[in-house]
Amino acid sequence: MMRIYLVKRSYFKFRGEESFELDFLGKNVLQLMQENLGAELIEGELPCGDKVVLYPVYPFLKEEKLNGFLKENAGSFSFEGGYVVREGNEGVLIGGIERGLFSLADYPALLAHAAKENADRLLKYGVLVEEGAEVSYLAEIHEGAIIESGARILGKCIIGKNVRVGSGSEITDSVIGDNCEIAHSVLQGARVGKNTKIGPFAYLRPDSVVGDNCRIGDFVELKNCNVGSGSKAAHLSYVGDAEVGEKVNIGCGVVFVNYNGKRKSKSFVGDNSFIGSNCNLIAPVAVGANSYLAAGTTLTKDLNSQDFCIGRCRETVKEGGAKKYLGNPQ
Repeated sequence: MMRIYLVKRSYFKFRGEESFELDFLGKNVLQLMQENLGAELIEGELPCGDKVVLYPVYPFLKEEKLNGFLKENAGSFSFEGGYVVREGNEGVLIGGIERGLFSLADYPALLAHAAKENADRLLKYGVLVEEGAEVSYLAEIHEGAIIESGARILGKCIIGKNVRVGSGSEITDSVIGDNCEIAHSVLQGARVGKNTKIGPFAYLRPDSVVGDNCRIGDFVELKNCNVGSGSKAAHLSYVGDAEVGEKVNIGCGVVFVNYNGKRKSKSFVGDNSFIGSNCNLIAPVAVGANSYLAAGTTLTKDLNSQDFCIGRCRETVKEGGAKKYLGNPQ
């Protein structure tokens, strides 16, 4: 019996990961090849005798296929890049063509194979994974969920019942509650409650927590913050280092200014408060419950409960003054 050895070295990177670290069906390439081939991982000098030496890059290579190759080509072989080559030769010529057991060009087929196997497994639990979606084998996805084509579920995610993850979304190590809708958004290490809508084009960075029945809309970025149930930030806002209460409205263009150039500070917004469009909250600052911050205000001091704050400059209007800059109308 010819001995099979795996050398823990990477021949290439795929999406930034070393070839032997790539995940297929919950195990990396190195683990799968050890199991499928009964191969031995070796570091240092190789022993004498007939042997096959492989880089761990071909996760679905089975012993039968390897043995069939060896029957046609006697002698010891080593894995060099994408090709199995005979020791002492530059390559193995079969039918006048240099070829081996695997090349980088095979990877799309391998990924499709893993995706199909995983989708079939999830279908048994009532989860629909459309063709072209990528779902980690480590993800826990519940009945009624739909993962649209082009979506990516990476790492140890938990996706609740009846969740729809839209095309173009990328969710990593996050928890999504039941009946949520994620539209073309990125979530990294985030937690989302039930019946919440995210996106399109929202970005939830690590340690972002969103409650139930919330709306985090287009081009909204959350970072290290808690957003209470029933609150909404419909569009074009940045909420960083903040505690936002329940049923809070965050208007268009609101910025939680959390960094002064030296340190980051936190902001607090109480329940049922209204933050108007284009407001800036200069941290550290606290807004009491049931308060109203008028559009265009820059807030630098705390507000008590039920306070109204407006921080705009009054307009100066000079009738006909535009002629100075634009000239007379045509």
